[in-house]
Amino acid sequence: MAKKFICSQCGQTFEAASMPDKCPICGADTSHLKEVKSKGINTNSNVYTICYAAVMVVIVAFLLAFVSSALKPAQDANVAIDKRTQILASLNVRGIAKSDVEAKYNELIQETFVLTPDGQKIDGADAFDVDTKEIGEKYPVYMAKTADGEDAYVLPLKGRGLWGGIWGYVAVTPDCQKVLGAFFNHESETAGLGALIKDEPFQSQFIGRPVMGQDGKVALTVVKQGESKAETEVDGVTGATLTSKGVGEMLLSGIQQYVDALGGGKPAGGCGRQEGCKHAEKCCNKADCTCAQKKLCACKDGSCGNEACNCADEAQCCAREECPCTCCEKMTPCEKKHEGCAKAQQECGGCPEKDSSPCKSGNECCKSGQCDKSGSCGKPSCDGDKACCK
Repeated sequence: MAKKFICSQCGQTFEAASMPDKCPICGADTSHLKEVKSKGINTNSNVYTICYAAVMVVIVAFLLAFVSSALKPAQDANVAIDKRTQILASLNVRGIAKSDVEAKYNELIQETFVLTPDGQKIDGADAFDVDTKEIGEKYPVYMAKTADGEDAYVLPLKGRGLWGGIWGYVAVTPDCQKVLGAFFNHESETAGLGALIKDEPFQSQFIGRPVMGQDGKVALTVVKQGESKAETEVDGVTGATLTSKGVGEMLLSGIQQYVDALGGGKPAGGCGRQEGCKHAEKCCNKADCTCAQKKLCACKDGSCGNEACNCADEAQCCAREECPCTCCEKMTPCEKKHEGCAKAQQECGGCPEKDSSPCKSGNECCKSGQCDKSGSCGKPSCDGDKACCK
């Protein structure tokens, strides 16, 4: 490292590795030269460089942490607004001002809950607090109204696209039979291709689609553009086969997990559950509804009757026409007394009884087909045979 020297004869300073024999400026001998000692920090040393860098790193890290902490409430609020906006989009509410999002969300979201994989509600859990990466361990559900006022369940989903994670919110009818709306988003799909899943034209294709197949399993999926053959198959994005496939798999597996947790699952167009209508209260809630398992019948109170179509509450008779305890207008033959449905008969006015009044004349008896077994109507000793009325 170079040292500094000063010449007393010329007054000039210069640098050299060691004491020179003479001044390089004026030629004075060594007696006129003196080494100049450095005062303060040597900014050219390695120690100085390392210490300076370390101090700057600490200062910058502190400033970043401070700024992040100060901005966190605003960041969290923006994330929450974005999440609510996506949920509202699945309910077909789009394009509203950022300032109106929270109010609209509170208006349409009626209730939220979180289910475990076996269908148990987690006490005190709010669906909104469940992170996307937790879906699969927990199942957040939003009970809501669509923009048209229809009852809906919004089901958050997660999956995998071509380059990264994808996620979405699908609004379905409470019986999980039909799609009412959908929204999808992504982390890093290709712009102009896979990224199009976040646009309304792709998402609007799902509205009104059936969710379940004839086997009682979720059949809603996405197929290659132009290859859809069923109502449950939606055309994917052109040129984005792998991203479209990711959305399809997310729908199939994700919604099925919710259906299992919610206790649903029934064939398209059916009502009830094949495993003995165990969850009839969730699906057989219409008067004209029949369970998927034909030997059981749906009751008007939402429960399922037994094999003889006898309901638990005689006041709520079975809805199927073949059930012996249906309301009066469906009772055949009407003369039969239907045990177990006395209250229902009373509410329906009962069945018209057979007119057993004695005939006033043989002609009337013949016309009505009603003969008095006592023999007072028709020929003597008539035993109720129509032939006696001649």
